[in-house]
Amino acid sequence: MKLVAAATLWCLFSGFLVFPHIGVPALLRTATATLMWLELLAALTWGYAGEGCAQRPCSPLAETARAAAGLDIPALSLVVLGLVIAHGLRGRRLSARRRSRLKTPKG
Repeated sequence: MKLVAAATLWCLFSGFLVFPHIGVPALLRTATATLMWLELLAALTWGYAGEGCAQRPCSPLAETARAAAGLDIPALSLVVLGLVIAHGLRGRRLSARRRSRLKTPKG
């Protein structure tokens, strides 16, 4: 679970840095930034709330943060990534149509 949380943080931060440069809409950039902060908060809460826990289940707060950091937020991050990919493919398809219209001679 710690590896999943670390990979999610890394991917979300990378997206946060790259998305403005590739034309991703502001709504998806904001969603990426929000998920990044929520993942960081969930990972820190999980680490501090489960610090003295010898075996699972730990406290309800630690278990909730563990589930959020290890499953919920990574799943939502994949949804946002899918939306970014869909937006990119749609933009590429639209620009290809525009280029093909410009190349065809009008008769």
